[in-house]
Amino acid sequence: MPPTSPFSERTERAVIAVICLDLVLQAAETVDAMAGAATFFFFAGVAVWLLYTVEWCIRIRHAEDWKKYAFSFMGVVDFLAALPLWAFTGFDLKALRAFRLFRLFVSTAKLATRTSAVVKLARAFRFAMDEAGALFAGTCIVVVTAGFGMYHLERDVQPEVFATVYDGLWWAVVTLTTVGYGDIQPVTAGGRILATVAMFAGIGVIGAACGIMADALREASVGEGAV
Repeated sequence: MPPTSPFSERTERAVIAVICLDLVLQAAETVDAMAGAATFFFFAGVAVWLLYTVEWCIRIRHAEDWKKYAFSFMGVVDFLAALPLWAFTGFDLKALRAFRLFRLFVSTAKLATRTSAVVKLARAFRFAMDEAGALFAGTCIVVVTAGFGMYHLERDVQPEVFATVYDGLWWAVVTLTTVGYGDIQPVTAGGRILATVAMFAGIGVIGAACGIMADALREASVGEGAV
């Protein structure tokens, strides 16, 4: 529970339950078998919006410094959740899709701001910012080098597969993240040598990222205990 919350712990849990219910409703709404329940989903969405609005008003009313809360990440997310955008989305399909995406973002963001594990993870990211930035920069260099290299090595043999540098970059990202879709594969000796190097580099990147996050989470836990 946030330290400045005007709600009891039980009420905070109820808010989290409403957010989870909202996500469940959003998922159920996409099922074809539920197409006949459009009216139910609409009014359920209105009810959730009303609860979000009441929650935001109470938090603003009881905040020690309402401006600090209003402009914090949690406050902005709560405000966006309270916007009655659903009233303006029935006019065209593109607007409806945009709203659904917006509603999904707000719901997940609200859930994240009220989950202690996610808050700790965010604190850990702040601790790991410098190291993660250096790792990201190094990874980008490897991706660009591998992507351009693979394009030049394979374009003459597989012009339909490596038609542009973007195809090489896609291959590099998929390979370094160890996803390995297999949709693009090198066939030349040089390409396979480069792919081997990229695979080992990907293992190193993931290992380094895990180590950085482990240290950051440890520091975040120590900092949390010292508060």
